[in-house]
Amino acid sequence: MSSPWTSPDPSAPYQGWTPQPESGAPTPQQGYGAQQGYTAPQAPQGYGAQQGYTAPQAPQGYGAQQGYAAPQAAQGYGAQPSYGAQPGYNAQPGASGYSTTNRWGWQSKPGIIPLRPLTIGDLFSGAFEAIRSNPKVLFGFTVVIMLLVSLITSVSILLSGLGYESVANTDYDPQALQQSLTDRTNVLLLKMISNMVQWIVTFAGTSILTGLLASTVSQMTVGRKLTLSEAWSMTRRRLGSLLGSFALTAVITMIPVVLWIVAVFASLAALMGGNDDLWWLVLVAFAAIIPVFILVYFFQIKLLFAPICTVLEEIGPVASLKRSWSLVKGEFWPTLGRFLLMNLIVGFIGGFIGFVIGLIGGLASVAVTSDPSSPIGSAIAMFFVMLGSSLLLPFSASFETLMYTDLRIRKENFASVLAQASAQQQ
Repeated sequence: MSSPWTSPDPSAPYQGWTPQPESGAPTPQQGYGAQQGYTAPQAPQGYGAQQGYTAPQAPQGYGAQQGYAAPQAAQGYGAQPSYGAQPGYNAQPGASGYSTTNRWGWQSKPGIIPLRPLTIGDLFSGAFEAIRSNPKVLFGFTVVIMLLVSLITSVSILLSGLGYESVANTDYDPQALQQSLTDRTNVLLLKMISNMVQWIVTFAGTSILTGLLASTVSQMTVGRKLTLSEAWSMTRRRLGSLLGSFALTAVITMIPVVLWIVAVFASLAALMGGNDDLWWLVLVAFAAIIPVFILVYFFQIKLLFAPICTVLEEIGPVASLKRSWSLVKGEFWPTLGRFLLMNLIVGFIGGFIGFVIGLIGGLASVAVTSDPSSPIGSAIAMFFVMLGSSLLLPFSASFETLMYTDLRIRKENFASVLAQASAQQQ
């Protein structure tokens, strides 16, 4: 069975069916609208009733549905066209005011979001609802993975710190004045390896969590709660592509920053080389930080959904970048605004959590060692900081997954596909 999250055929990007003008009868696609096996012979003026049904008076506002008589046709229209309720749906409007009988086939709210274009309030409430509905998966996986990441990071900091401390202490030892350059080089190499290990484990942990959380939240939009094993099973087979999409996104996003750093150092080297007339070049290089900052945000927003597309749509890293780019096309400014607002809220909450976690880490480091600035104290503090930051990942990942879902609803009529998927859960 193909996943409902699979990206649409480029030649027919709209899922479900596209609304037609009133002057012509719409053509329903398979599984929607008029029931299979029925025709519309000799209808009254308009579209006509279905075969085998009489036309008694029906409640106003509802079309012919399976097992019901066709309503009296209004002038210019017969029985409701193929917008009607689908099998397994209740035709009564939901609490949100959206009926399954409208032209988009929206259902009121089968999961954590209503199946319609989402507002800012829908995104925030859906993200909090996801955390509240399935904390075992969202927080359970996050804490376990980030616990491992924090432990590895703390150990690498401890080892590099102890190595640096051993070399620094020899500067005051009269018998160690002949400290070899090789030892200092080894310490520097150890520091570089430590930083590389921290980056790799953080990168891998964040990538895995993004896939796990996106898989879980996507199923909750249609009213299904994944277990820990199901969420891991959906993500495990996409780990290679997921890491690849993260790596490509990071490289593309950092290209402007790398070019800016090279330009700054080149201008400074030219100025220090005796070319005093090139002082303006240094000013231009430093002023270029503003367009570089804008360009970084541009790439970040355009490629924001690449990891999510990799997991949910089961496509490769390069295809996921193209897919994210096409989804954001025409919706850049709304996406940027929502992303900045989400980061503002996360930053505000994270500041409070960081204060509490930092206080706990400081007390723990003081309890273990008398010097919090020692390698052991730094490693303990870093452990608590990274573990505390993981508490915000479920919310931000849920919010971004719902942003992705909203773009597909707006641009691809994805609500009808999700409605059909939710009906299969019943």
